[in-house]
Amino acid sequence: MRRVVAIVEDDPAEADILKSHFARYAPDAGEEFDIRWFQSGGAFLDEYQPIYDLVMMDIDLPGISGMATAERLRRVDRAVTLVFVTNLARYAAKGYAVDAMDFLLKPVSYPSFIGALQRALMRCRQNRHPDLLINIPDGVYCISTDRVKYIEVINHTLVYHTTEGAVRASGNLKDIEGRLPAGQFIRCNRCYLVNLAFVRAVRGYRLVLDMDELQISRPKRAAVLEALNNYLGGRI
Repeated sequence: MRRVVAIVEDDPAEADILKSHFARYAPDAGEEFDIRWFQSGGAFLDEYQPIYDLVMMDIDLPGISGMATAERLRRVDRAVTLVFVTNLARYAAKGYAVDAMDFLLKPVSYPSFIGALQRALMRCRQNRHPDLLINIPDGVYCISTDRVKYIEVINHTLVYHTTEGAVRASGNLKDIEGRLPAGQFIRCNRCYLVNLAFVRAVRGYRLVLDMDELQISRPKRAAVLEALNNYLGGRI
């Protein structure tokens, strides 16, 4: 199974150690890892989308610290599995506040890496978002609901805008709405069903999702803002 992993580490040598551990572990375990490396917490947060299964983060980062990065991460993604990789063991107790699952001390040995990774993968399986099965003309397309940015209806066709590209299928939004996680998806008008995890801003009557801006109908604006506020835990 393909896992998307973020390594947030300013030292290229330390990042390379983790990458080599993943490469060594993958074939024996039957796993596939898509590794994304960020050299600062700011760079990680600026490009963040809830596509990661696992985040491995240094604490002693330039600019914004790893602990502060984790606090901001939890505001937008409460489910992703987080492991700190650090030489600052004294911060271990603070990790509970950001639901860090584990701490690895540098330099990270392969045996300690395996133990932490196996625990992390077990949590990933427990936290896994439900799959959405989409009937397409030549078969069935399966995707985790956390990879769906928004769903658009065009005439009688549904367009699933996902982190892996657009998928077209027949259907209607009402039927799909009942198959999605409650509290995470909301209709902003009759044409769009939006994953709140990908919302970056609200500008008047528009939802901003990275490269896309979706119209909010006037009757739905209050409900959209309330749903977004609830999703973020009352922070707007």
